[in-house]
Amino acid sequence: MTDVTTAQQELDDARLEKRELDGLIEGLEQQVLDGNEAQAAQELGEKFGLQRLAELRQERAEQRVKAAEEAQRAQTLKGAREDATAALTAVSDEVLAGAYAAALAAVGDLAALCRARESAILSHSDALRAAGDKQLLVDTGDSRRMIDVAGERFESGRCEASLMLGRVAGAVMAASGERMYKPLFPRPNGLHPVERLLADQAGEDRAATDVGWASTQFAARMVASAHAARNGEEV
Repeated sequence: MTDVTTAQQELDDARLEKRELDGLIEGLEQQVLDGNEAQAAQELGEKFGLQRLAELRQERAEQRVKAAEEAQRAQTLKGAREDATAALTAVSDEVLAGAYAAALAAVGDLAALCRARESAILSHSDALRAAGDKQLLVDTGDSRRMIDVAGERFESGRCEASLMLGRVAGAVMAASGERMYKPLFPRPNGLHPVERLLADQAGEDRAATDVGWASTQFAARMVASAHAARNGEEV
């Protein structure tokens, strides 16, 4: 199959040949009109034959251009369909369902742990208060519950499931640069203690992490670090 460029060049050559013959014939016809029929008659017959041949060559070249363009369009369409099929198959419902199931399991684990933590803070703060503890229980002077254990402060409401799941979603969206998630998943301000631990594990400079997940670049590094840790790669 002739490519479009070659076919177009053949057509251009055929058109040029015909224009030249048209010009020659027009000149010979003028000679006849000027009274030089004997001199121009024989040459006119020859040129008319060549002109018809040039017309046929031009028609053939036009057909080749049309066929080449149709073939090119068909090839482009084939490539576009193949690209679309490959790209969309990679993110099919089945593939998405696998990632969704993994996310459900991970989110479920996180939510359950958050609920267990909250329940433990509330129940043990009541028990410590009832026992008269003055060492672990923190006197907040309000309704908050705080317990200091093993160098860590456990505060009620600090790790509620809805709060932590919202921070996870906000971090992922921030890392991807999404801008349409704000009403549902606002970017978290500052760093949660849990997030600071993750930043430390990822080797982030403590002095540079105060910006928190609101920074697209920082969130992207944290998400990449989480993926690496899940896959057993070196962070």
